[in-house]
Amino acid sequence: MIALFMAGGSGTRLWPLSRENNPKQLHCLVGEKSLMTQTIERISPLINAKDVWIVTNESYAERISGHSPSVPKEQIITEPFALGTNLAVGLGAIHIAKNDSDAVIVVGWADSYIGNEANFLAALQRAEALACESDGVILAVNPTYPATSYGYIETGVAVPGHNGAFRIARFEEKPNADRAKDFCATGSHFWNPGISVWKVSTLLSLIRRFKPDHYNALRYVAEAIGTLNLNQRMKEAFTDLDPIAIDHAIFEKAENMATIPVDLDWNDIGSWSAIYDVQSNKDKKDCLDNFCTGHSNVSRGSVVSIDTERCLIFGQKRLIATLGISDLVIVETDDAILIVHKDKTDRLKELHSQVKILAGAQYL
Repeated sequence: MIALFMAGGSGTRLWPLSRENNPKQLHCLVGEKSLMTQTIERISPLINAKDVWIVTNESYAERISGHSPSVPKEQIITEPFALGTNLAVGLGAIHIAKNDSDAVIVVGWADSYIGNEANFLAALQRAEALACESDGVILAVNPTYPATSYGYIETGVAVPGHNGAFRIARFEEKPNADRAKDFCATGSHFWNPGISVWKVSTLLSLIRRFKPDHYNALRYVAEAIGTLNLNQRMKEAFTDLDPIAIDHAIFEKAENMATIPVDLDWNDIGSWSAIYDVQSNKDKKDCLDNFCTGHSNVSRGSVVSIDTERCLIFGQKRLIATLGISDLVIVETDDAILIVHKDKTDRLKELHSQVKILAGAQYL
Protein backbone atom coordinates (compact mmCIF):
# COMPACT_ATOMS: atom_id res chain seq x y z
CA MET A 1 0.00 0.00 0.00
CA ILE A 2 1.08 3.56 -0.79
CA ALA A 3 0.03 6.64 1.20
CA LEU A 4 -0.99 9.95 -0.35
CA PHE A 5 -1.54 12.86 2.04
CA MET A 6 -3.05 16.26 1.34
CA ALA A 7 -1.19 19.02 3.19
CA GLY A 8 -2.15 22.22 1.42
CA GLY A 9 -4.76 23.82 3.70
CA SER A 10 -4.07 27.05 5.57
CA GLY A 11 -6.28 26.33 8.62
CA THR A 12 -7.93 29.73 8.94
CA ARG A 13 -10.21 28.47 11.74
CA LEU A 14 -7.10 28.06 13.90
CA TRP A 15 -6.01 31.68 13.50
CA PRO A 16 -3.99 33.41 14.93
CA LEU A 17 -1.62 30.46 15.40
CA SER A 18 -2.23 28.98 11.96
CA ARG A 19 -1.26 31.48 9.28
CA GLU A 20 -1.19 31.52 5.50
CA ASN A 21 2.60 31.07 5.60
CA ASN A 22 2.63 28.76 8.62
CA PRO A 23 -0.42 26.44 8.45
CA LYS A 24 -1.83 24.18 11.14
CA GLN A 25 -0.22 20.96 9.88
CA LEU A 26 3.17 22.41 10.87
CA HIS A 27 2.11 23.11 14.47
CA CYS A 28 2.11 20.93 17.60
CA LEU A 29 -1.58 21.24 18.39
CA VAL A 30 -2.47 17.89 19.99
CA GLY A 31 0.92 16.44 20.78
CA GLU A 32 4.61 17.16 21.13
CA LYS A 33 5.12 16.80 17.36
CA SER A 34 3.48 18.60 14.47
CA LEU A 35 0.34 17.18 12.88
CA MET A 36 2.38 16.52 9.71
CA THR A 37 5.00 14.51 11.59
CA GLN A 38 2.34 12.57 13.49
CA THR A 39 0.61 11.72 10.20
CA ILE A 40 3.76 10.10 8.79
CA GLU A 41 4.63 8.29 12.01
CA ARG A 42 1.07 6.99 12.44
CA ILE A 43 1.17 4.92 9.26
CA SER A 44 4.83 3.85 9.60
CA PRO A 45 4.07 0.35 11.01
CA LEU A 46 2.19 -0.39 7.78
CA ILE A 47 3.68 1.90 5.12
CA ASN A 48 7.34 2.78 4.76
CA ALA A 49 8.09 6.49 4.39
CA LYS A 50 9.61 5.68 0.98
CA ASP A 51 6.06 4.85 -0.11
CA VAL A 52 4.54 8.12 1.11
CA TRP A 53 3.57 10.98 -1.22
CA ILE A 54 2.44 14.45 -0.12
CA VAL A 55 0.61 17.12 -2.11
CA THR A 56 1.04 20.61 -0.70
CA ASN A 57 1.17 24.30 -1.46
CA GLU A 58 4.31 25.42 -3.29
CA SER A 59 5.23 27.80 -0.48
CA TYR A 60 4.95 25.06 2.17
CA ALA A 61 7.12 22.43 0.47
CA GLU A 62 10.41 23.05 2.28
CA ARG A 63 8.82 23.09 5.72
CA ILE A 64 6.65 20.08 4.95
CA SER A 65 9.85 18.25 4.04
CA GLY A 66 11.42 19.37 7.32
CA HIS A 67 8.50 17.87 9.25
CA SER A 68 8.65 14.62 7.25
CA PRO A 69 12.38 14.13 6.56
CA SER A 70 12.02 10.40 5.86
CA VAL A 71 9.77 11.08 2.86
CA PRO A 72 11.81 11.50 -0.36
CA LYS A 73 11.78 15.14 -1.42
CA GLU A 74 10.81 14.21 -4.97
CA GLN A 75 7.62 12.70 -3.52
CA ILE A 76 6.48 16.04 -2.11
CA ILE A 77 4.36 17.39 -4.96
CA THR A 78 3.58 21.10 -5.10
CA GLU A 79 0.39 22.63 -6.45
CA PRO A 80 0.95 25.74 -8.59
CA PHE A 81 -2.17 27.20 -6.91
CA ALA A 82 -5.09 25.84 -4.89
CA LEU A 83 -6.55 23.06 -7.04
CA GLY A 84 -9.40 21.69 -4.96
CA THR A 85 -9.15 18.17 -3.61
CA ASN A 86 -10.25 16.33 -6.76
CA LEU A 87 -7.36 17.70 -8.81
CA ALA A 88 -4.96 17.56 -5.86
CA VAL A 89 -5.68 13.87 -5.26
CA GLY A 90 -5.54 13.24 -9.00
CA LEU A 91 -2.16 14.97 -9.17
CA GLY A 92 -0.80 12.62 -6.53
CA ALA A 93 -2.44 9.65 -8.24
CA ILE A 94 -0.78 10.25 -11.61
CA HIS A 95 2.64 10.42 -9.96
CA ILE A 96 2.02 7.13 -8.17
CA ALA A 97 0.54 5.49 -11.29
CA LYS A 98 3.65 6.47 -13.24
CA ASN A 99 5.59 4.03 -11.04
CA ASP A 100 2.88 1.44 -10.37
CA SER A 101 -0.52 1.58 -12.07
CA ASP A 102 -1.74 -1.36 -9.95
CA ALA A 103 -0.90 0.27 -6.62
CA VAL A 104 -3.45 0.49 -3.84
CA ILE A 105 -3.34 3.90 -2.17
CA VAL A 106 -4.73 5.38 1.02
CA VAL A 107 -5.66 9.05 0.65
CA GLY A 108 -5.68 11.04 3.87
CA TRP A 109 -5.06 14.43 5.43
CA ALA A 110 -2.02 15.81 7.20
CA ASP A 111 -3.97 17.67 9.87
CA SER A 112 -6.23 15.11 11.57
CA TYR A 113 -6.09 13.48 14.99
CA ILE A 114 -6.52 9.70 15.29
CA GLY A 115 -6.35 8.36 18.82
CA ASN A 116 -6.94 4.66 18.06
CA GLU A 117 -3.97 4.07 15.81
CA ALA A 118 -4.11 0.26 16.02
CA ASN A 119 -7.73 0.30 14.82
CA PHE A 120 -6.74 2.67 12.03
CA LEU A 121 -3.97 0.41 10.71
CA ALA A 122 -6.15 -2.69 10.94
CA ALA A 123 -8.94 -0.93 9.03
CA LEU A 124 -6.51 0.10 6.28
CA GLN A 125 -5.46 -3.50 5.81
CA ARG A 126 -9.11 -4.57 5.52
CA ALA A 127 -9.78 -1.72 3.11
CA GLU A 128 -6.82 -2.68 0.93
CA ALA A 129 -8.42 -6.00 0.03
CA LEU A 130 -11.88 -4.47 -0.40
CA ALA A 131 -10.57 -1.69 -2.67
CA CYS A 132 -9.68 -4.29 -5.30
CA GLU A 133 -13.34 -5.41 -5.42
CA SER A 134 -15.05 -2.00 -5.39
CA ASP A 135 -14.74 1.50 -6.77
CA GLY A 136 -13.14 2.63 -3.51
CA VAL A 137 -13.44 2.39 0.26
CA ILE A 138 -14.02 5.17 2.79
CA LEU A 139 -13.42 4.64 6.47
CA ALA A 140 -16.40 5.76 8.55
CA VAL A 141 -16.50 7.06 12.12
CA ASN A 142 -19.33 6.57 14.60
CA PRO A 143 -20.78 10.02 15.42
CA THR A 144 -20.37 11.01 19.06
CA TYR A 145 -22.61 14.08 18.80
CA PRO A 146 -24.92 15.58 16.11
CA ALA A 147 -22.24 17.51 14.21
CA THR A 148 -23.46 19.89 11.54
CA SER A 149 -19.98 20.67 10.17
CA TYR A 150 -19.13 17.12 9.02
CA GLY A 151 -20.28 15.00 6.12
CA TYR A 152 -22.18 11.77 6.80
CA ILE A 153 -22.17 8.33 5.18
CA GLU A 154 -25.31 6.20 5.16
CA THR A 155 -24.53 2.49 5.05
CA GLY A 156 -26.39 0.12 2.76
CA VAL A 157 -26.17 -3.66 2.42
CA ALA A 158 -23.29 -5.65 3.86
CA VAL A 159 -20.46 -6.57 1.49
CA PRO A 160 -20.24 -10.38 1.14
CA GLY A 161 -16.94 -11.82 2.28
CA HIS A 162 -15.87 -8.64 4.10
CA ASN A 163 -17.09 -8.72 7.68
CA GLY A 164 -18.11 -5.27 8.94
CA ALA A 165 -18.00 -3.64 5.49
CA PHE A 166 -21.01 -2.09 3.74
CA ARG A 167 -21.98 -0.58 0.45
CA ILE A 168 -22.49 3.17 0.70
CA ALA A 169 -26.15 4.08 0.21
CA ARG A 170 -25.54 7.83 0.03
CA PHE A 171 -23.65 10.82 1.36
CA GLU A 172 -24.93 13.98 2.99
CA GLU A 173 -22.79 17.05 3.60
CA LYS A 174 -23.24 19.20 6.69
CA PRO A 175 -26.86 18.46 7.63
CA ASN A 176 -28.91 20.83 9.73
CA ALA A 177 -29.18 20.24 13.48
CA ASP A 178 -32.41 18.23 13.32
CA ARG A 179 -31.14 15.89 10.61
CA ALA A 180 -27.82 15.48 12.43
CA LYS A 181 -29.73 14.38 15.56
CA ASP A 182 -31.72 11.90 13.50
CA PHE A 183 -28.53 10.54 11.95
CA CYS A 184 -27.00 9.92 15.36
CA ALA A 185 -30.01 7.83 16.33
CA THR A 186 -30.19 5.54 13.28
CA GLY A 187 -27.07 3.43 13.74
CA SER A 188 -26.59 3.50 9.96
CA HIS A 189 -25.15 7.00 9.60
CA PHE A 190 -21.47 7.72 10.23
CA TRP A 191 -19.14 10.68 9.99
CA ASN A 192 -17.07 10.83 6.84
CA PRO A 193 -13.45 11.64 7.83
CA GLY A 194 -12.38 11.64 4.18
CA ILE A 195 -9.90 8.78 4.59
CA SER A 196 -10.22 6.62 1.49
CA VAL A 197 -8.52 3.60 -0.09
CA TRP A 198 -8.38 2.98 -3.84
CA LYS A 199 -6.73 1.03 -6.57
CA VAL A 200 -5.02 3.95 -8.27
CA SER A 201 -6.09 2.84 -11.75
CA THR A 202 -9.72 2.69 -10.60
CA LEU A 203 -9.53 6.18 -9.08
CA LEU A 204 -8.15 7.65 -12.29
CA SER A 205 -10.83 5.87 -14.35
CA LEU A 206 -13.50 7.40 -12.11
CA ILE A 207 -12.01 10.85 -12.65
CA ARG A 208 -12.02 10.18 -16.40
CA ARG A 209 -15.69 9.16 -16.25
CA PHE A 210 -17.08 11.87 -13.96
CA LYS A 211 -14.66 14.78 -14.53
CA PRO A 212 -13.24 14.29 -18.03
CA ASP A 213 -11.84 17.85 -18.16
CA HIS A 214 -9.87 17.12 -14.98
CA TYR A 215 -8.71 13.78 -16.35
CA ASN A 216 -7.51 15.30 -19.63
CA ALA A 217 -5.59 17.95 -17.71
CA LEU A 218 -4.02 15.31 -15.46
CA ARG A 219 -3.02 13.20 -18.44
CA TYR A 220 -1.39 16.23 -20.06
CA VAL A 221 0.53 16.91 -16.82
CA ALA A 222 1.53 13.24 -16.48
CA GLU A 223 3.52 13.48 -19.70
CA ALA A 224 5.83 16.01 -18.03
CA ILE A 225 6.46 14.16 -14.76
CA GLY A 226 10.20 13.95 -14.18
CA THR A 227 10.98 16.85 -16.53
CA LEU A 228 11.71 20.53 -16.00
CA ASN A 229 8.44 21.38 -17.72
CA LEU A 230 6.21 19.97 -14.99
CA ASN A 231 5.33 23.24 -13.25
CA GLN A 232 4.58 25.00 -16.51
CA ARG A 233 2.44 22.08 -17.64
CA MET A 234 0.44 22.23 -14.42
CA LYS A 235 -0.21 25.95 -14.80
CA GLU A 236 -1.30 25.47 -18.41
CA ALA A 237 -3.48 22.47 -17.65
CA PHE A 238 -5.15 23.48 -14.40
CA THR A 239 -5.87 27.16 -14.98
CA ASP A 240 -9.62 27.80 -15.30
CA LEU A 241 -10.62 24.31 -14.09
CA ASP A 242 -13.19 24.24 -11.29
CA PRO A 243 -11.59 23.48 -7.89
CA ILE A 244 -14.22 20.91 -6.94
CA ALA A 245 -13.87 18.65 -3.91
CA ILE A 246 -13.34 14.96 -4.58
CA ASP A 247 -16.40 14.24 -2.40
CA HIS A 248 -18.69 15.91 -4.94
CA ALA A 249 -16.72 14.95 -8.04
CA ILE A 250 -16.25 11.23 -7.31
CA PHE A 251 -17.51 9.94 -3.94
CA GLU A 252 -21.13 10.93 -4.50
CA LYS A 253 -21.27 9.66 -8.11
CA ALA A 254 -19.48 6.30 -8.05
CA GLU A 255 -21.99 3.45 -7.82
CA ASN A 256 -19.82 0.82 -6.14
CA MET A 257 -18.31 2.59 -3.15
CA ALA A 258 -17.88 0.72 0.14
CA THR A 259 -17.27 1.76 3.72
CA ILE A 260 -15.80 0.24 6.87
CA PRO A 261 -17.07 1.78 10.13
CA VAL A 262 -14.28 1.86 12.68
CA ASP A 263 -13.59 3.42 16.08
CA LEU A 264 -10.74 5.81 15.32
CA ASP A 265 -11.15 8.37 18.11
CA TRP A 266 -10.97 10.81 15.19
CA ASN A 267 -11.06 14.59 15.14
CA ASP A 268 -10.41 16.83 12.15
CA ILE A 269 -8.63 19.46 14.32
CA GLY A 270 -10.60 22.03 12.37
CA SER A 271 -11.18 24.52 15.19
CA TRP A 272 -9.97 25.56 18.62
CA SER A 273 -12.97 23.86 20.18
CA ALA A 274 -11.83 20.61 18.52
CA ILE A 275 -8.46 20.93 20.24
CA TYR A 276 -10.23 21.51 23.54
CA ASP A 277 -12.31 18.35 22.97
CA VAL A 278 -9.26 16.18 22.20
CA GLN A 279 -7.19 17.43 25.13
CA SER A 280 -10.01 17.47 27.68
CA ASN A 281 -10.66 13.79 27.03
CA LYS A 282 -7.22 12.99 28.44
CA ASP A 283 -6.44 12.56 32.12
CA LYS A 284 -7.86 15.65 33.79
CA LYS A 285 -5.06 15.79 36.36
CA ASP A 286 -2.08 15.42 34.07
CA CYS A 287 0.01 17.70 31.91
CA LEU A 288 0.27 15.86 28.62
CA ASP A 289 1.64 16.90 25.23
CA ASN A 290 2.59 20.32 26.65
CA PHE A 291 -1.05 20.87 27.63
CA CYS A 292 -2.37 20.90 31.19
CA THR A 293 -5.89 19.82 32.08
CA GLY A 294 -7.68 20.58 35.29
CA HIS A 295 -10.93 22.11 36.57
CA SER A 296 -12.35 21.41 33.06
CA ASN A 297 -9.77 23.79 31.50
CA VAL A 298 -7.09 23.00 28.94
CA SER A 299 -4.06 25.26 28.97
CA ARG A 300 -0.65 25.59 27.39
CA GLY A 301 2.12 27.95 28.36
CA SER A 302 2.25 30.16 31.44
CA VAL A 303 -1.31 30.37 32.78
CA VAL A 304 -2.75 31.34 36.17
CA SER A 305 -6.52 30.93 36.56
CA ILE A 306 -9.08 31.51 39.32
CA ASP A 307 -12.77 30.63 38.98
CA THR A 308 -12.15 29.70 35.36
CA GLU A 309 -14.06 26.80 33.79
CA ARG A 310 -14.19 24.94 30.46
CA CYS A 311 -11.66 27.22 28.78
CA LEU A 312 -8.88 26.59 26.28
CA ILE A 313 -5.96 28.92 27.01
CA PHE A 314 -3.07 28.74 24.55
CA GLY A 315 -0.12 30.89 25.53
CA GLN A 316 3.37 31.26 24.10
CA LYS A 317 5.60 33.94 25.61
CA ARG A 318 3.47 35.97 28.02
CA LEU A 319 1.70 35.06 31.21
CA ILE A 320 -2.06 34.71 30.77
CA ALA A 321 -4.09 35.27 33.96
CA THR A 322 -7.84 34.70 34.09
CA LEU A 323 -10.52 35.31 36.71
CA GLY A 324 -14.22 34.48 36.67
CA ILE A 325 -14.59 33.36 33.05
CA SER A 326 -15.97 30.25 31.36
CA ASP A 327 -16.28 28.60 27.94
CA LEU A 328 -13.71 30.83 26.24
CA VAL A 329 -10.81 30.21 23.88
CA ILE A 330 -7.83 32.51 24.49
CA VAL A 331 -4.86 32.26 22.12
CA GLU A 332 -1.74 34.43 22.36
CA THR A 333 0.85 34.77 19.59
CA ASP A 334 3.62 37.28 18.94
CA ASP A 335 1.37 39.81 17.23
CA ALA A 336 -2.23 38.89 18.02
CA ILE A 337 -4.55 37.71 20.78
CA LEU A 338 -7.77 35.83 20.09
CA ILE A 339 -10.65 35.71 22.57
CA VAL A 340 -13.73 33.82 21.42
CA HIS A 341 -16.56 31.82 22.96
CA LYS A 342 -15.99 28.08 22.47
CA ASP A 343 -19.37 27.73 20.79
CA LYS A 344 -18.44 30.33 18.16
CA THR A 345 -15.08 28.97 17.01
CA ASP A 346 -16.62 27.62 13.81
CA ARG A 347 -17.05 31.26 12.75
CA LEU A 348 -13.34 32.06 12.78
CA LYS A 349 -13.31 32.38 9.00
CA GLU A 350 -15.61 35.39 9.34
CA LEU A 351 -13.26 37.00 11.84
CA HIS A 352 -10.26 36.10 9.68
CA SER A 353 -11.83 38.02 6.78
CA GLN A 354 -12.51 41.05 8.96
CA VAL A 355 -8.95 41.04 10.30
CA LYS A 356 -7.68 41.21 6.73
CA ILE A 357 -9.97 44.13 5.92
CA LEU A 358 -9.58 46.15 9.12
CA ALA A 359 -6.11 45.27 10.40
CA GLY A 360 -4.22 44.21 7.29
CA ALA A 361 -2.90 41.10 5.58
CA GLN A 362 0.23 41.09 7.75
CA TYR A 363 -1.85 39.44 10.48
CA LEU A 364 -2.89 36.54 8.26
